[in-house]
Amino acid sequence: MTSSKNNQNKHSRYEALMKRITRAKLDQRVKLANLSFPEKVKIIRKLQDIDNSLAKAAGRKTKRVWDI
Repeated sequence: MTSSKNNQNKHSRYEALMKRITRAKLDQRVKLANLSFPEKVKIIRKLQDIDNSLAKAAGRKTKRVWDI
C-alpha cells in the first residue's frame, strides 16, 4: 500500500467515525429534548449532586441543590 492510499484510508475512516459521532450526538439531543419536564428536572438534580460530590472531594465549597 502506498503512502497516498494509506492516507486516503485513514481519511475515509476518520470521516466515517465523525459521521457516526455526529449522528449519535443528534440522536441523544432528540432523546433529551423529548423528555418530559419533570424528567429534565430530575437529571439536573442528579447533576447538581454529582457537582457537589466532586466539589467536596476537591475541597471546594458546595452549592445549593434544588429542593424538589
